[in-house]
Amino acid sequence: MKLYKTTITPTSNFSTTLKGDTIFGHICWAIRFVFSQERLEKLLEDYETSPFLVVSDGFISGYLPKPTMPSRYLNEDGLKKKINRKKKWLTYEELKNLQFQKARSDKEVGNDDKKDTVMRNSINYKTSTTGEKGFDPYGVDEMNLSKKDIYFLLGDDFEIKELEKSLEFISLSGYGKDSTVGKGRFEFKKFVEIDIDNTSTTFMALNPFVVKDFTCKELFYDTFTRFGKTGANRANKNPFKKPLILADTGAVV
Repeated sequence: MKLYKTTITPTSNFSTTLKGDTIFGHICWAIRFVFSQERLEKLLEDYETSPFLVVSDGFISGYLPKPTMPSRYLNEDGLKKKINRKKKWLTYEELKNLQFQKARSDKEVGNDDKKDTVMRNSINYKTSTTGEKGFDPYGVDEMNLSKKDIYFLLGDDFEIKELEKSLEFISLSGYGKDSTVGKGRFEFKKFVEIDIDNTSTTFMALNPFVVKDFTCKELFYDTFTRFGKTGANRANKNPFKKPLILADTGAVV
């Protein structure tokens, strides 16, 4: 498998975070619409044993997350837990060379992501009113995101050109919640191939994953609960999936 990276530049606010499993789901829908249902089914046939694509979360451009491990493994001062939690970003070279003490905070890397609550009002389209009392407000979270790096691990049966066309489809149609009203738009740079060492015995996850069906000496992770939903024409029925408890991004095997 080959590893590629692209950098996206948001051109609108986002209502859904850039998690790897969600991005992967969007790409599957894009393959179905851009290429065909048959192409998607063929790629998913033996996914559990031979995945055609694995997608990372979106990270602050130029950085990767600090591994989720106890402070003693990261050469941190165990008495400075609050400070350690804020220092969560490393460059690729620092991570590869185990220079965890160089981790930086959001402020130090210039992360200017902002999250705001936007007020809306419910409308009954049958009566053209805004509720029984005439006013039915609710809040929706929106994010103003900086540039993000996303990594893609491609199998032999999925070409980089197919990935580019799929991501272009998402960039124009929108990512995540409220894409139909203009949220989740972005531009992306040309894909760059990344050279990685697959001979290591220690790995850090760049996206959430299910902890099962593999044997390891040690495993460190925080949990992430995925309340999954289906999209596009599958959302016409009940869109909600059963919740899953996953090992979150930054887990170390």
